[in-house]
Amino acid sequence: MAKVKESSPPLPGVKQNHTALQFEYDARRFGFVLLLLIIAAALAGVFSGGYFSDATKTNAAKSVQVKYQRFGRLQTPLELKITLPGQGTAPLTLRVGGEYMARTQTDNIWPQPDEMHSEGGELVLVYQEAKPRKDFNVWLYNTPDKPGKTVTTVTVNNQPGLSFWQFIYP
Repeated sequence: MAKVKESSPPLPGVKQNHTALQFEYDARRFGFVLLLLIIAAALAGVFSGGYFSDATKTNAAKSVQVKYQRFGRLQTPLELKITLPGQGTAPLTLRVGGEYMARTQTDNIWPQPDEMHSEGGELVLVYQEAKPRKDFNVWLYNTPDKPGKTVTTVTVNNQPGLSFWQFIYP
């Protein structure tokens, strides 16, 4: 289909808007390609769980590992898995801070901590376990309250922390 010419003879009883006709032509021409790109991005995980969204990060001391989704949707539940490899019998203090408390709502924590409180804008979870453990996993199920980039930090027993970001779409 060729571009609409403004010098074409007018049709009787029809007032043509050449700008609108050109927009319709361009939308038909490029719309399908744009739709395919959006579908491919969604399948790849650009908007939620998928290849580009699922991420795992470990701190330098290898004392904490976090599995999370880089991209999420506002008011859609997300899962955050925190793995603490080779923890001994000492009490375990896990701090989740950064913008986590201000931008998300924690729905569930598993396993339930022995003690939990908020301190200086951080969520503090204390696990007092007498038996030795190999890997200890904590799952935080949360719902983002605010769109945009969120930076979260995770610290275990005052060791070097781990920071990661998530982008929440509106």
